[in-house]
Amino acid sequence: MTAVATAVAPPSRKNLTSRLLNRRVITLWSLRLAVLAVIVVAWELAPASVVPAVAVGRPGGVVASIWNLITSGQIFSALGNTALTIAYSIIIGAPAGALLAILTSLPVVRWVLEPIISVAYAIPKVALITLYILFLGVSVRTHVLFVVTAVIFIYYFAVHQSLAEIDQSRLTALRLMGASWWKVTTSFLLPSSVPQLFAATRIALPLAFVSEIFAELRVPTSSGLGVLLNTDATNLDGASSMAMLLIITLIAYLLDVFLRARLQNFAESTGVGFQV
Repeated sequence: MTAVATAVAPPSRKNLTSRLLNRRVITLWSLRLAVLAVIVVAWELAPASVVPAVAVGRPGGVVASIWNLITSGQIFSALGNTALTIAYSIIIGAPAGALLAILTSLPVVRWVLEPIISVAYAIPKVALITLYILFLGVSVRTHVLFVVTAVIFIYYFAVHQSLAEIDQSRLTALRLMGASWWKVTTSFLLPSSVPQLFAATRIALPLAFVSEIFAELRVPTSSGLGVLLNTDATNLDGASSMAMLLIITLIAYLLDVFLRARLQNFAESTGVGFQV
């Protein structure tokens, strides 16, 4: 009998890199879970003099509160109301910020409005909510105006930077061909600002979310994530308050991860080179 030697091809560099990457990811997540487990155990076993249960509850009570929020549907109703207010704010704030940037690209408008915009941007936004209450009362409109105040500058500066980097030769060519201001804006300026608008949205949406939670804490309306958190804190329910804080933090984190992934896909598909 003749022995048949079978040659085994060595693993390719790509497969080796993939295995090392998978092993690294598994190790990283194992360490993260281990740290989380240590924190939960320390939280559960810590004496009341160190970690007062009335303030933050205990892990068992927090998990029970989260489960109750999910099964009762209360968290979904509150999340829907919060998300609706954020959507209104972005729908108003994004076009307003972009339009303001386009208007200030005109020399006369820039001379008039730029100092005012700089002063308005420097005002602490948190201090404005009391003024909004005096004008609009305790209503969803107060929330929308407050969040718009927070996000409008994100879109303004994004579009403003985009306009500063546009191809001046193409802009001059359009004007020499007799294109109107509106035609130049809609066919050239705004399309050129799309990458910056996407990047601005990644910043603006989490900021809008946090601003709306703050508005709901200060100006409680019918429902919302911040309203639930405010109610639990007022009732000194530490477990429910911590449950709401964890849910709000998780939503903000997932929102940032989702926007980063969408922005990364957009950058890869269009070849736009900006940091994600």
